[in-house]
Amino acid sequence: MKTPRWLLFVVLAVVQVWSIACTKKNQMGVEFVSQWGSEGSAPGQFNQPIGIALDVAGNVFVSDAGNNRIQKFTVTGEFITQWGTAGSDPGEFDRPMHLAVHSGGRVYVPEYGNDRVQVFDTNGIYQFSWGKGGEGAGQFDAPAAVNFDRSGNVLVAGFYNNRIQIFDSRGNFISKFGGEGHKFGQLYYPTDVVVDGEGNIIVADAYNHRIQTFNPDGKALHSWGSWSGEDKLPGQFNVANAVELDADGRIYVVDFYNHRIQVFDATGNYLYQFGENGSNAGQFEKPKDIAIVNGIAYIVDFGNNRIQKFKILRD
Repeated sequence: MKTPRWLLFVVLAVVQVWSIACTKKNQMGVEFVSQWGSEGSAPGQFNQPIGIALDVAGNVFVSDAGNNRIQKFTVTGEFITQWGTAGSDPGEFDRPMHLAVHSGGRVYVPEYGNDRVQVFDTNGIYQFSWGKGGEGAGQFDAPAAVNFDRSGNVLVAGFYNNRIQIFDSRGNFISKFGGEGHKFGQLYYPTDVVVDGEGNIIVADAYNHRIQTFNPDGKALHSWGSWSGEDKLPGQFNVANAVELDADGRIYVVDFYNHRIQVFDATGNYLYQFGENGSNAGQFEKPKDIAIVNGIAYIVDFGNNRIQKFKILRD
């Protein structure tokens, strides 16, 4: 019996669609572009870099924690300026962490050791600061990261306070959520925070080895991830240290001790990963932070004292 011609067309169409889908899936990933930095204290060198952020002009700001300074570079890694030294006075630092740059041109820097957030212009001129050590509203115990919601409020991930606090742009306390624990909605040493296009708050719940999503009021919505152990399976983490979004809403998680970046869709479904332990291009030694702008990912390679730059391949 002859196969009907219409059925052959259907089969061929299905095969073609499947082939295109597989090709697109295979195209997902990144391509190494460049790197800069080495161990030291000279301009352009690093000692345990931790945080990274870009301004609207494309300048790159890095928290050079071991040197207690912020360094500013061009988008290609050329040194522009630096500011800061060890201390507790305005403009001084005690281990600056995951910083953020507001679209209005201010650089917000949380300090692990000084329990405060300092604010500068993009040339490093001190503007103001807030915070002190403690457990009360508006107080900190090793603030690890800052970011902004859609209203311009400042979200601060409190490492030892195991919570997210929300402030207005001048540092006035608004609200908080979290609390120490391992249950849904609780946090255990959170290290980063970002806000998605719906206004939901995505938290790198680092030592719970997971990502949690909260609504703007702090109600827990979703959680995924578990400790990897020796398996290092997709979707498992060994300290989910930082989180970032690309323009398509994909979620990038810095998997610190597994020396890799894992990528998920907006609901936490695993897509792909890149990186492995080492010092060659594209390898990592304990990556710490990631910033994505215009399809380019900038990654803080903590143990290798460098910044690596990747192009995100679009499917």
